[in-house]
Amino acid sequence: MKNPFVVPGVTPDPRTGPVTSLRRGLAWGALLALAVACPPASHAQEVRHAVAVGTQFQSYTFQEGLGAKVATLNLVPVAYALPLGDRFVLDLYGAYADGRVEKGGVTFILKGMVDTHVRASFQLAPWALLTGALTLPTGKSAHNDAEAVVASVLSTDILGFREASWGTGGAVASGIALAHRVGTWNLGLGASYRLSQGFEPTAGSSLTFEPGDEVRLRIGLDRNVGEGGKFALGFTAQQFAEDRFERTTGEMRNLFQPGRRLRGDLSYSFRTGRSTWTLYVVDIWREQGDAFLDLVDNQGNVIGDTTVVVGSQNLAAAGLNGSVRLGSLVVRPSLDVRHQSRESGDGEGWLAGGGFDVPLRLWGWMDVFPRGRFSVGRLTGSDGKAHGLWGVELGFLIRRGLGG
Repeated sequence: MKNPFVVPGVTPDPRTGPVTSLRRGLAWGALLALAVACPPASHAQEVRHAVAVGTQFQSYTFQEGLGAKVATLNLVPVAYALPLGDRFVLDLYGAYADGRVEKGGVTFILKGMVDTHVRASFQLAPWALLTGALTLPTGKSAHNDAEAVVASVLSTDILGFREASWGTGGAVASGIALAHRVGTWNLGLGASYRLSQGFEPTAGSSLTFEPGDEVRLRIGLDRNVGEGGKFALGFTAQQFAEDRFERTTGEMRNLFQPGRRLRGDLSYSFRTGRSTWTLYVVDIWREQGDAFLDLVDNQGNVIGDTTVVVGSQNLAAAGLNGSVRLGSLVVRPSLDVRHQSRESGDGEGWLAGGGFDVPLRLWGWMDVFPRGRFSVGRLTGSDGKAHGLWGVELGFLIRRGLGG
């Protein structure tokens, strides 16, 4: 029977799920945008650069039938933001991650540094932003059988683990974002291209996996509604070239043709007294792809190949985020529900959760962001039945702006 969580001896494709890139960006994006976001140009002389460090703990406990009993991730991210003049910003992100999965009375461990990300942004004009990004392969990309178990479980998209693979080789990316006013609407257009380097995914093997290049296009619209309200919608499309791997003969051949990724999002922000709220809906669809597999005889010789269709899958989410002032404190609550459907049927289910964070300023120079979350849900196991799970998340982030 196929286990929806664990595939022993196989390191998951970095693009196994529809929101892998989104999940991978959460730690970086949250740390940079929420914690070390560079100040506007008008404040460039006040704060020249900023640094942030945090700790993030995520844990899920599963009922019998889902392959694993407990899965945890401890993440320690560090980010640094450096504005160079009024138009140029340099961001750096790195992290140490410790992932553990308990299954059948055995604890499997995958830990070490993750890939390091460097991003440069240049404000070409008030309506145009250029970006360039570099992924340095500092993470642990080659996994043995035990480490592959951890990577497989943490890659379950609906769970939203902040890190799943530790390392996927080097990469370079470039992009441009444009903004334009159209009547009462603000129009945003974006495009990016990512070129990935090959890496060895299996410890003890010299075979190279080479992810296909990625093209991403996005369009967004937003407009003000009434007093203090805003309506926004967006659409993103991702297209991938074929993933390839190196045979023992040294020949590179096609391995996987990932399906196109399509994302739509809709949000509405509004005020109630001294509080602000945002309602949102997101849907991420991955079209079916094609896996190219070798046919092997009893002696292990390759005698041909075949193509296997990999089913489509969809992840939908809806939620509410708020910012509520309670005296001198600001509390930011959040509620959301996620639903994952897959053509294959296994791994389908839902997850609902709620949490909050409390931004604090200490001693007039340091910002801290404690946060917590609790989730419950059900997923379909390899037996075709739905089984329960619950999870907790705890995090703490510290930011320090440095003058210069």
